[in-house]
Amino acid sequence: MPEREEARTLSRLSPGVSRRSFLGTTGAAAASLSVSGTAAAGSCSRQDSDSDVAIKKASTDEVELQSEAPESESVSDIDYDEVINVVEAGADNTGGESITPLIRDLASSNTLLKFPEGRYLVDEWVRLTGFKNFGMVGENATLVPAPASQYKGDPIMFKLGVFSNPGRNLEFRNFTVDYTAPNTGVRALHAAVSDGLRVENVAVEGVHDAGTWGPFKADIVDSDGYGIVKNVEVPEGGVYTKNTAQDIEPTVKNGPTGFLLSPFHAGRLDVVDSVIGAFPDNGLYDSESPGQVVVKGGRFANSNSGNIRITGDNSGVYGAHVVIDQNRPNDRGQHGVRFDGGKNLTVADTVIEMTQPNGHGIFTLSSVESATIENTKIFAGKNDARETIKSIAVRKGAGAIDIINSEVVQDHEGPALNISEGSSPVRVKGLSVSGESTGETGSREALITHRDSTEFRGLDVDLPNGSRRRALGIFSDSVSVLGGTYSSSGLPITVEGSDVLIKEVTAGAYDGSTVAVDVESGVAKLVNNKLTNGAAGDIIEQGNEYI
Repeated sequence: MPEREEARTLSRLSPGVSRRSFLGTTGAAAASLSVSGTAAAGSCSRQDSDSDVAIKKASTDEVELQSEAPESESVSDIDYDEVINVVEAGADNTGGESITPLIRDLASSNTLLKFPEGRYLVDEWVRLTGFKNFGMVGENATLVPAPASQYKGDPIMFKLGVFSNPGRNLEFRNFTVDYTAPNTGVRALHAAVSDGLRVENVAVEGVHDAGTWGPFKADIVDSDGYGIVKNVEVPEGGVYTKNTAQDIEPTVKNGPTGFLLSPFHAGRLDVVDSVIGAFPDNGLYDSESPGQVVVKGGRFANSNSGNIRITGDNSGVYGAHVVIDQNRPNDRGQHGVRFDGGKNLTVADTVIEMTQPNGHGIFTLSSVESATIENTKIFAGKNDARETIKSIAVRKGAGAIDIINSEVVQDHEGPALNISEGSSPVRVKGLSVSGESTGETGSREALITHRDSTEFRGLDVDLPNGSRRRALGIFSDSVSVLGGTYSSSGLPITVEGSDVLIKEVTAGAYDGSTVAVDVESGVAKLVNNKLTNGAAGDIIEQGNEYI
């Protein structure tokens, strides 16, 4: 974001929370890196904003990843039998005449199509399946879809491979896609390959406003296959279908998805240093596939449902910047990162910056088997879109979750971390929680667990505002609180559970008028703690210091 916008965002942080303490090395990099690749335009639909907001994109070359991200594989250069300059072959590069018939004739296996500088009108799809070694590479070339009312057939520009007959070795690079004219916004690329996908340096200008499928879809259909998407930018997002003319494809119920992977995705796709703006139906969406999606760097902003939504085993988000700073009237839940299923999922070295929160920062659904959140920073500002939000939400039945060395600044009312019931452990280590939330509405507790065997180790919780804000609420059995500091305006630690261990903790209320630990039901063992005003309830004591 521009420096003035960044400064305005950071000024909303709670007193004492500096730019350095919230963003840190990784966050500052994710929030304010210089632009790499093609310059991006606004982060929202032009219908929804009076001015464009420039985007600054995170780059994995400049972010210091503290967690080990899977190494991206290289996609080998393709050795083509034939290289064709499409203008020399007869394509109109003034935008006056459709190139579709010619490209259909030229597209085939072992062929590279080069697009010299100019504008290329597309009014009907180009479909190629079962190919091997095919490429389209621009040289300052712009692809211009015809308006939806004039588009012929399915609203796709280039459909290269299908699940039942995929291609192998495909490159699509160095294009601008022009959606600036009204009622444009067909799908630019629909790719299905068994292996060897390379999509790079593709910038969409304008708003996807035709009520059709979103601009990009890609599947690696072979479980051993690999592909990479790098420097793909769709910053201005898309419009809800009901707000469009719906000339074609009215089956798109809510609106387009920015970048979609279907349930047929089975291999691995890396999405690197890319920008996706506000879409009605998710930004980057892995739609219940078994495949792996690895997000590295990039900026994902203001999409509804999930800005990044993934599900395949070993998928993850590394060094990304997720932003929610605009809410459209139809946006009902703009979650930052959403885990829908799978195991060994990861969010690491990522900043989730919600100055206008309208959903959870990280949302883990019940079908997730295991996930890790590490070195990730979440800011939840105050907003009227929802009475309460959860910066990190672990839904009932979700599997084992590890939260490590991360930070939440919670100015909005609601819990920084809410852990629902489940049979698998949740381990929280080195989490820092602060913010201006008061506990007057929604949850009084900043940290809540309803799950047996939860472990909190070495937390730093500081919540000085209001009179009701509590630090930790334990509503389950066999919970361990080991080390750390818990300071709050209200009761720091509340226990409603048995076999709870609180050891080597420093805790106290800011006004000094309440106990540090209140066991309202059940039994807690307190060992070697420093507690302002002591503890109340059924406790077993050993070596505590009451101050």
